[in-house]
Amino acid sequence: MLKLLLFLKRIHYGLLFLALEAIAISVFLNSNVYQKARIAGVSNWMVSGIYDKMADVSGYFGLRAENDRLIEEVARLRSRLASQAYQDSLLVGGTDSVKGLEYYQFQPARVIRNSISKRENYLTIDRGRLDGVEPEMALVGDAGIVGYVLHCSDHFSVAVSILNKGFKTSGCIKGTDFAGSIYWDGQSHREVILEEIPKYADMQVGDTIVTTTYSYIFPPDQPIGTVESFEMVNGTFYKVRVRLFVDLATIRHLYVVRYLEQEERRALESMNGYSEIEGEGKGGEAR
Repeated sequence: MLKLLLFLKRIHYGLLFLALEAIAISVFLNSNVYQKARIAGVSNWMVSGIYDKMADVSGYFGLRAENDRLIEEVARLRSRLASQAYQDSLLVGGTDSVKGLEYYQFQPARVIRNSISKRENYLTIDRGRLDGVEPEMALVGDAGIVGYVLHCSDHFSVAVSILNKGFKTSGCIKGTDFAGSIYWDGQSHREVILEEIPKYADMQVGDTIVTTTYSYIFPPDQPIGTVESFEMVNGTFYKVRVRLFVDLATIRHLYVVRYLEQEERRALESMNGYSEIEGEGKGGEAR
């Protein structure tokens, strides 16, 4: 305490000077309307600037929640669109009893591990059984199909990538009924092969390839890629090289898709002896 008093004694002239300066400045600034207005303007500018920065910081930390909300909304919209596409394919057959029904449900997920350079490539996502994820549910990115779920734990799932030599599904030229088998030949992480397109198909480089209603897993009309080149095989069908819309090397977010009538359809088609549609079987092959 004594040291503090001695210190204040040594600087009391400086403290007195600062106090008198403060009083003088206060008297000067409040002596006329012009000075008051200037001070009020500067004060408002400083306060508004502080509030603006605080709003920016608050908004930044709220981006994750807003982004999650938007992703959930996109998932709901994609569920509607996929169900509508499937309904449209059924309505062509002459029935309107399917209107308004839901056939596919999308939910967002994050890719936490991925490979593209192996013969058999897989992905790990941050959704599992407790999130309603099950084997043989499709994985679809914003740009196109990605793969399908193979195994699940409570919180994670391992999925077969489209860049897997065991992967196989059906694809067709958008807007036509010319369909064939999609598979990866192991050459490029940006390309797959579409085989068995009939020789009389009207096909051009740049045509869009999409999924079909044949699949147990993927919703119809999901984008796959574009025709990059094609060649005739044995004079009977085309072998098409398709450039993927989705870049598996950079994908971070995707959707897990549940086909609500998968089990019923599989059981019925198994009874009729053609459950292995498109040549797709167990262990590493999609439907």
